[in-house]
Amino acid sequence: MVRKMTPAQLRAALQKAQRKQKQAISNYNREARKYNAAVKKAVDDYNREVRNYNSKARAHNRQIESQRHRLDQEIRRLNSRPTGSTFTNVRTSTQSFVRTYNSVDASLATQSLSPTEEHLLNLVSDEAANSVYLVNALDGDGSPQDDLSEADLRAPSMTVELSTFGNDLVQRWTGALFSLSPANPDAARHFCTSAREVVVKILDTSAPDDEVKKSDPNCEITKQGAVTRRAKISYLLSRHGVNTEQIADAVNEDVNNLLSLFRTFNDGTHGHAGRFTITELTAIRTRVESAISFLHRVVSEP
Repeated sequence: MVRKMTPAQLRAALQKAQRKQKQAISNYNREARKYNAAVKKAVDDYNREVRNYNSKARAHNRQIESQRHRLDQEIRRLNSRPTGSTFTNVRTSTQSFVRTYNSVDASLATQSLSPTEEHLLNLVSDEAANSVYLVNALDGDGSPQDDLSEADLRAPSMTVELSTFGNDLVQRWTGALFSLSPANPDAARHFCTSAREVVVKILDTSAPDDEVKKSDPNCEITKQGAVTRRAKISYLLSRHGVNTEQIADAVNEDVNNLLSLFRTFNDGTHGHAGRFTITELTAIRTRVESAISFLHRVVSEP
């Protein structure tokens, strides 16, 4: 049976029901506001991440375009002049390096690369541009506005990077830089002799033959049974998770180009009077220093 209620009891019951309803609505609205705030924050965070990603992507693309533009610009300058009779080995090696880089870049254009692979490929682009710039400078078409002062030309650098391999390399590199002077008739040869020892030791210390053979028993070896430089580079790249053969080809061609430069001056076959201008010496230092910095990136532990 329905319990009979007095008018006062009925009013009290209605008021209680209204209060409960009001409280329920208030609770619902509060939860709805919290939910909407959380959704808004999630959307804002997502949009912010998208904007950051797009900003970084645009900056990355601008950097790549700038690197490609610089390389193209140096190549146009190189091709605008007749082939000279001096430094032909350096020019030929550089042209081979550029062809390899362009081929690798084109073959990987449609592939999805890891951030490490993209970064290394971009660094190779810089290496190629520095190499072509050096050929232009040796042909007398350098950019004096890029020149270092004579003091800065001989100033020590890369102490942190080279100290990883021992103080001997730091001293050897410092000695190489100290030899760079327009007044030194043998500056380029002295510099390249020491710089070559630095490059070779970096590779051999970082990729000992036994380690490379252990990692890949079928690695490429020379007729004398030593591990090839290409195999060492593949081993070093694999430590970064980079197993793309084209990138290994590009890095190997960079090293070949650098060693060709060293041979040219060490053999005394450059056909030059001996003295080099600040512009030429700056270009030589820039080429070698950037290559050593690049190799340090390749050989560094992940």
